[in-house]
Amino acid sequence: MVEDRSQGEPVRIIIGAGQVPPGVEDILNEMEIGSQGEYLIPSAKAYGAHDPEGVKTYPRWFVKGGERLEPGSIIAWEHPISRQSVPVKCIAATRDTVTIDFNHLLAGKDLCYWFELVALLD
Repeated sequence: MVEDRSQGEPVRIIIGAGQVPPGVEDILNEMEIGSQGEYLIPSAKAYGAHDPEGVKTYPRWFVKGGERLEPGSIIAWEHPISRQSVPVKCIAATRDTVTIDFNHLLAGKDLCYWFELVALLD
C-alpha cells in the first residue's frame, strides 16, 4: 500500500499529538533539518500487533450494508459511544453472517516511510 499525504507540499505534524504512529515521532525527533531518507517502522511502533479479540462475527442484518459485504470489503463502522466512523474490514462472509476485523487496517504490519524534514516550527 502506498500513500502520499503530501500532495507536493510539506505535511505539518505536531509531535506528541498522536497524528502519526509513535515510531514516526521517534524518527522525526532524531532528524535534523534537511535530512531525508527511507525508514522502516516495526509494527510494534506503528499500529501494534493484530489482536484476534478485535475480530467479531455478526448476522448480516446487524451490519449496515451487510447484505452486500464480501471478504475484503472495507466499510465505515460508527463507534457506538464516540459516534466517529472508523474503517473496518470484512474478512469472511456466509449467507447469514459477516466477520468484521476491527483492528487498524495496518495492525501487524511493518511500515516503510520516506521523510524529508524541511522545518521545525514553534
